[in-house]
Amino acid sequence: MKTKTLLLLVFLIGTATKSLSQNLDGYTLHGSSDGVSLYYKQQEYGVTFRAVNKRNKYVYVKVFNVVSTWTDGKTRQKDVNIGFVGKGKASNGGNLNVDNYSKIKTWSFNKWQWSEKSFSY
Repeated sequence: MKTKTLLLLVFLIGTATKSLSQNLDGYTLHGSSDGVSLYYKQQEYGVTFRAVNKRNKYVYVKVFNVVSTWTDGKTRQKDVNIGFVGKGKASNGGNLNVDNYSKIKTWSFNKWQWSEKSFSY
């Protein structure tokens, strides 16, 4: 009986740990700076950015001047605000294509930055 209870406890802890971990499957590391990392995942209809914060304080993350070209012939340019990222957590940002069904062709950005203070808009 003790063995079954122990196995159940280990299983539950493992499941909870996995569900709380930061899943980076399919993401590519762009770069890291002082414990904050920026990842991206390109899909057919856009790009999702994910910031992972390994610092002991929360941070705010922003990706500047994201330029994307689309199959409808349009070019879009915007800043992507990932925003608040808790300590030891990850947050996403993206939404490069929210107005139609065209597919992304190319994209790039100038820089990304994190701060312990919110970015002014």
